[in-house]
Amino acid sequence: MSTGKNLKGLIRPLLIVACMGASYGDADEFKAVGRCPEIRGTQTAPTSYLGRTNPLSPTAENRAAGARLYQDDARPTPCVTCHGVLGDGQGPAAAYLNPAPRNFRCRSTMLDIPDGQLYWVIEQGSGELHHPARQGAQHLGRPGRTQTVTAMRSYGDYLTEEEIWQLVLYIRSLANETD
Repeated sequence: MSTGKNLKGLIRPLLIVACMGASYGDADEFKAVGRCPEIRGTQTAPTSYLGRTNPLSPTAENRAAGARLYQDDARPTPCVTCHGVLGDGQGPAAAYLNPAPRNFRCRSTMLDIPDGQLYWVIEQGSGELHHPARQGAQHLGRPGRTQTVTAMRSYGDYLTEEEIWQLVLYIRSLANETD
């Protein structure tokens, strides 16, 4: 793949994220990029998701399909844009996001996240910004909020069930202790 294609694919998402960045503020969570273990207030998936385990075998073929989605093919924006090439949460858009994108390389964090939770976050997103009924700047920084607003959008309208499970396999393969 050419460098031009990589840059072209990153410019639009980076412009969108840069415009959103002002809404996120500059709290200390910006410094959490790559932290391990990683503490998050991400909403827990419904019980119907939590009990799910990945139905796909962790074959080289399934992991390679997940890697292609992560690096290039997931739409509207590949995972690498925020989570980085290494999966450490240090993608080109990470500097504009608070909280920082999840560090998939942190084994101690990833071991505690069930497959069904990962599937649900990819399918549904994990931030109120990506739930149409709750969108808007009026939700940011509102007193009394218990969940952290993240920039993780929903991919359920773009990826098949099989593709999401392939991503889960690939993301799990990234986990190794960083600190």
